[in-house]
Amino acid sequence: MSAAFVPAAVPVTGGSNPAAGAFVTRRSLRVAPRPTTALRSVRVSPVATAAAEPTKNTSVAGRGGKTDSDATTDDPAPLNAAAPLTDSKFYQKYNSYRGKVVPTVSETMTKFNELFPRPVPSVYRNIISEILMTTHLAKHCAMWKYDAIFAYGYDETFNEFLKFYPIESERAMLYNAVANSLGFSPEELAKDAASVRSWAEGKSEADIFAASKAGAEGASEPAVAALQYVANAEPFDFYYSRLHGIGVIKLMSSAGTELTPDNAGRWADELSVPKAKLTTELGTYEAAVERLKAAEQLFAEISARDARKTAERLERRAQQAADEATEAEKEL
Repeated sequence: MSAAFVPAAVPVTGGSNPAAGAFVTRRSLRVAPRPTTALRSVRVSPVATAAAEPTKNTSVAGRGGKTDSDATTDDPAPLNAAAPLTDSKFYQKYNSYRGKVVPTVSETMTKFNELFPRPVPSVYRNIISEILMTTHLAKHCAMWKYDAIFAYGYDETFNEFLKFYPIESERAMLYNAVANSLGFSPEELAKDAASVRSWAEGKSEADIFAASKAGAEGASEPAVAALQYVANAEPFDFYYSRLHGIGVIKLMSSAGTELTPDNAGRWADELSVPKAKLTTELGTYEAAVERLKAAEQLFAEISARDARKTAERLERRAQQAADEATEAEKEL
C-alpha cells in the first residue's frame, strides 16, 4: 500500500515522539474546534552592540548566545537572523517539505465528529480521542510511513479495547470513522491486519526475529516487509508511532512471549524499534487494559442488577395479574 500521508513542515531537529503518552483525557470528543488566535504583532528593538559589524553568532544550534565559532562578541544575533544552510542528512532529506500545509488535529477531530455524529460512551471516549490525536501527529511527520504492523496495531486496538462496545453496528461505524478521518482506508487496514495475524499464527519469537533480517525469505508478506523495512531503515527513515508499537506488542503476545519490560526491550533491540518508547508503550497499554476491564466489570454488575430488578418487577406484575384474575372468578 502506498504511504497515505501529507508530509509536515520539518523541524530543524528530529525532535521527540509526539505520540508517546498514556491513554489520558486531553480533549473530549464532540467539542467544537478552537478558533485560531491571531498572533499579536511584536515590535523588536535593535540589539545594541559594541561591535561595528554584525555578530557572527547565527548558527542554528546557538543563535542568540555564544558559540565556539563566535570569538569576537557575546552579543546575541538579531531575532530575525536567517539560519544558515546545513549539510546534515536530515536537512538534505526533508528540507523540501518545509512550508507544506497539513491539516490540524482540530480539523481531524471535526471530520470524525461529522462521520460519527453520535456520543461515544465515556469509558471509550479517551481511547478514541487518543488514537485520533497521536496518530494524526505521527502520520503528518515526514519520516512516518504506513506499514502492515501499524495496520495490525490499529485493528488490534479496536479488538482489545472496544470488543464490548454496547452496540455492535456502531462499533463498526466507529472503526471506519476513525480510519477515514485520519485519511486511511478502513478496508485496507483490516486487510493488512488480517495478513499479519495470519502470518504470525504459530510463529515463535525466533521466527519473527529471523524474518526481520535483511534478505530473509518471505518479503512478499506485508508483515515481513514491514519488519525488514523498520529493522534496516536508514537514519530518519522510520518514525515510531503508538499503533506500530501496539502491533509489536501484539506480535509478542502471539509468539507466546511474556509481556514484561525486559522482553519488550529485547524485542526492541531485535527489531530496531526505539527501546524506551516500546517499553513505555507496554506499560501504557497494560494500564489501559486494566482500567478498561475494571470499567467493563462495573458495567456488567450494573447491567446484572438492572436485569434482576426488571425480572422482579415483571414477577410482581404477573402475581398481581393472577391475584386480580382469582378475585374476578370469585365474584362470578
